[in-house]
Amino acid sequence: MKKKWIPILNLFVLSIILILTVFLFWQVRDDKTMQMLVGILLSVLYVAWGMIHHAMQGNLYPKIVIEYLLVGAIAVTVIATVVWI
Repeated sequence: MKKKWIPILNLFVLSIILILTVFLFWQVRDDKTMQMLVGILLSVLYVAWGMIHHAMQGNLYPKIVIEYLLVGAIAVTVIATVVWI
């Protein structure tokens, strides 16, 4: 029997990660280097969260890992483009 609160907890953790990194990004709004580091931190935390989430569900496959890595890389690229323009 699966626990019904685990998906809610997973989404709660993802929400906390996103809210905290947006707050950090705003706090360092005058420092482009720190904004990039916060963006990289967000990407790393997102990829880690995705792998943990799928491992808990029992469906962590290489295809899913590659998907999360590519989404993280695209996010860093977009943040870098926006920050440095």
